[in-house]
Formats: sequence, structure tokens, C-alpha cells
Amino acid sequence: MALRARIYELIEDEEASGPAVHAVRGGLALAILAASLLVVVESVEPWAERIGFALATGELAFMLLFTLEYALRLWVAVEDRAGRYGHPILGRLRWAATPSAVADLVAVLPFWLAPLLPTDLFLLRLLRLLRILKIVRLSPALATFQVVLHAQRRQLAAVGLLLAILLLLLAGAMHAIEGRVQPEAFGSIPKALYWAVVTLATVGYGDVVPVTPLGRLVAGGAALLSLATIAFPTAILGAGFVREMQQQDFLARAGMVARVPLFRHLPPAQLAEITALLHQRNLPPRYTIIRRGEHPEAMYFIDQGRVVMRVGERRIVLGPGSFFGELALLEGRPREATVITLTSCRLLELDASDFHRLIGGDPELRRNLLAEARERARSIGHPLPGEAEAGAGSGGRASDS
Repeated sequence: MALRARIYELIEDEEASGPAVHAVRGGLALAILAASLLVVVESVEPWAERIGFALATGELAFMLLFTLEYALRLWVAVEDRAGRYGHPILGRLRWAATPSAVADLVAVLPFWLAPLLPTDLFLLRLLRLLRILKIVRLSPALATFQVVLHAQRRQLAAVGLLLAILLLLLAGAMHAIEGRVQPEAFGSIPKALYWAVVTLATVGYGDVVPVTPLGRLVAGGAALLSLATIAFPTAILGAGFVREMQQQDFLARAGMVARVPLFRHLPPAQLAEITALLHQRNLPPRYTIIRRGEHPEAMYFIDQGRVVMRVGERRIVLGPGSFFGELALLEGRPREATVITLTSCRLLELDASDFHRLIGGDPELRRNLLAEARERARSIGHPLPGEAEAGAGSGGRASDS
């Protein structure tokens, strides 16, 4: 069904992009934040009494929206690209059991169950706050953190086991040392566990403290030990997050490189080599990328957005797939154009040293680059000095000659 496939693309397909996709998902994210804020405002009694009708209306509107969203996600689950939920009944049931689907269901259940219960249970009001979990699937950063947690689960489990052992040993030691002196605080190992947790967590409230010399010695050692034990999970998550971000960045750059017409003829191994050399830059509108007369340090490929190139009195607009800045590098002369972003842009930057190393090892790439540069210059009527005077580029591309 074309409609079902289109809705799947708008709300579920992780690879989909475009204005409509960004608008739908951005609107859902704003609705989730607004609905969570509504619960917070409702908890303030003076505000709830003053604008109770508006809050109730907003709650009804958000719940209808989230219920419709859940129903649509359940309906389009069979369109899953990986084929995980292909069966019309069992597939949808499998989707409904996924963590994200459970979070969606929990977000709407309290509203629909409340009229069926004799009283407004505190638990149901608390469950309404869990709707904030819906934003995880809409946030790339939170989704990345979820991937990191899954990838590092064994290391985190080992650290968790180590912390549990330390907590038990510290609680047992303090029970043996301080149990008779402070029975209300250390009279049993479960009671002493409270002190062990706040000490290893480096919180140390001070409401439970040892009074014997030996107890204070153990407490001091536990405080020093806590610095190392807390650092373990932080280092694991930090390293995992960095690796995941680097991998995602490499894959994103690889996709950009594959979309550049100049590189489409290259084999995968050479595309991977070029990907490793390129640096992604995200620039705001009206940002000057290169200036006339400056020394060339890089060339650029446009993945998203538009830039304007000023060559004398000419104004040349470049879009996705275009590149600029190569001629000054090839001929070793100052820039003869100024390039400014018209919109938010995502560029791929190739440093001068990497540029010369790349074309020096690939004569065919150098010939293709020069050929496009000549045709571009010819199309804009801007002659190139020396060998490149024949002109330059096609396809809406322009050089900085």
C-alpha cells in the first residue's frame, strides 16, 4: 500500500530524509516535550487551579496525537525494511513488544485507564512523565547512547559486579567494626549498605559516619577507592561513545563521498581511502569559506546546501554535488574568488597536502579533475592561465580560478 509505505517513511524509516520527514519528526519531538512540560505545570496547584481547563484540553489533544501515532506505527510495522515484522498479526505483536513500542504504549495508557479507575492513582500520574522516553527514537544522540550501552554491556556488567562486591565487603567490615557502637546505623549488613553506597558514590551525606579509629580508617580507604570505581564506568561509556560517533561520522562521510559525481567511477577501496582524508564541516548561512587573495589550504565538496562564488562581477551559485577550490591548489596561486554560504551547508574539506598526495597517486583522477575544471571555466567565460586556460566545469559546478 502506497499510503502505508509513505507513512512508514515519515515516522519509522531511519534512512529517510527530506523536509516532510524532518517536519513530522520535529513536530513529534516538540509535542513530546510540551506534553511532559504540561505534567510538570499541572503538579503546581495554583497554576493547575488557574488554567485547569487549558491543561485538560492540552492533555486531551496530546493524548489523541500520541494514540494516533501509536496506531499508525502499529499499522506500518509490516513495512519494516529489515523484514522483522512482515507477518500482519505476529509481526505487529513482535513490534508491540519492542522497548520503543512499550514506551509509546505507556505514554498513552494512563490517560485512557484513568476513567476506568475509582480514584486518580499517583502511579498513573507518575507514568505520564514516562512519555518523555518517546523522544529517544527521535534523538540521534540518545539513540547513539543506547547503542553504546548495548555494545559495552559486558564491560559495564563486570564493573557493576565489582562495585557490588566492594559494597558488600565494605558494609560487612563496617558492621563488624561499628555495629556495637552504632547499632542503629551499622547494626546489620543491610543497614551498613546505605553508608557503603553513599561513600562509594562519592556523595557522603554525613548523616551516617564511623566514630571508631578503625572505622574511620576503613571509611577513608573507601573514599579513596570510590574515585577509581566511579571512573571505570565513565571511562567505558566515554570510550564507547567516542568510537560509535567516529564510526557514524565515517559512514556519513562515505555516503557523501559516494554522492560526489567526481568519485562515482572509483572502486570501493579508493572511496574508503578518500573518505578517511575528508573532514566534514557544518557551516551556517552567510559564512565566508574562502576569500579572494588568500593562500589555498583546501578544496571543498558540497553535500548539502548552497554557496555563492564571487568571481569579479560574476555571481555563481553552487549546490549539492559541486566542488570548488581545486584550481588554486593545482596551480599553486592565490584564490581568485570569494565563496560564501547562502544556506546552512554541509561540506567535505580536503586539505592541500592530502589533495596533492591523492591526485599524485591517481593520474586518472587528476585528469578528470582538470577536465571538469576546464569545462567549468569555459562555461563561465573565465579563462585559466597556463594549461588550464581552456576553461572549467559543467553541471552547475564552478572553480575558484
